[in-house]
Amino acid sequence: MIALIHIKKTAGKTLKHIMRCEFGLSHCDVKRWHAKADCFNAADLRRLQRVNPWVRSIAGHSVRSFSDLDQASPDLRFYTFLRDPIKRCISEYQYSVAQGRWPEGSFDRWIEDPHYRDVQCDSLVGCADADAAIDQIERRIAFVGVTERFDESMALMQSYLELPHFRPLQKRVNAARDNRIRDALLADPAAMAKIHEANRADTRVFDYVLSEVYPRQQQRATRVQIGASGKASAGVAARQYNARFWINGLHRFLVYKPVLSVYRAFEGPKTTTRKPSQQRL
Repeated sequence: MIALIHIKKTAGKTLKHIMRCEFGLSHCDVKRWHAKADCFNAADLRRLQRVNPWVRSIAGHSVRSFSDLDQASPDLRFYTFLRDPIKRCISEYQYSVAQGRWPEGSFDRWIEDPHYRDVQCDSLVGCADADAAIDQIERRIAFVGVTERFDESMALMQSYLELPHFRPLQKRVNAARDNRIRDALLADPAAMAKIHEANRADTRVFDYVLSEVYPRQQQRATRVQIGASGKASAGVAARQYNARFWINGLHRFLVYKPVLSVYRAFEGPKTTTRKPSQQRL
């Protein structure tokens, strides 16, 4: 089984779309069964397997490598995609405004909110600890893709995780159509200084992945197709949607989500999984 740690604004929705097209009913975009739990855990996975015994691929914002998921699936392999922290941060603010979650012109207040600082480290280890995040990458995460090298990362992932052949989409999902806010932030030195300060831990981790982890994955990958550019390439999917995608959607909306909603309505005590910062690494 493979498990995507979905970090916001790192092409995760595009990747989940690809997984739905590839795995169909065997893929699930998971949510915590206990709404207040820290992450999706082994008990949640066992419940999911009762609802969907075919599941071989999961993804979600609540998937964490420091969880106990491998107790429910010993062959489970975590993977994730990271993005240049400055670009990712700007993209998230632009998205927050576009979705009406924050008013335009609220950047100074937005960047001070802890939820939007060092987001990639927080998704990996639950806090802005670069050393802990690097430790998780080295010990627990089987593959780390890079959003800026998405096509090549997909080709490497196919080989590195020994996955069936699948290809990136012709059109990205959830891509920004209006970059006016992004361009304004890039032209504002004061705003850029705040963005850099808010992503110090993420920058350390991203630099480490680019210099140490990604080159290692390139060297170890086998059966990788080299494109005309000289870089590894997974090619392009013939269609944006297929029958497996629609079957996945039917199960998600007609079975998984209704069962999850009923369970949450009658859920028991909150269960938690300690973060690495609370454990011995």
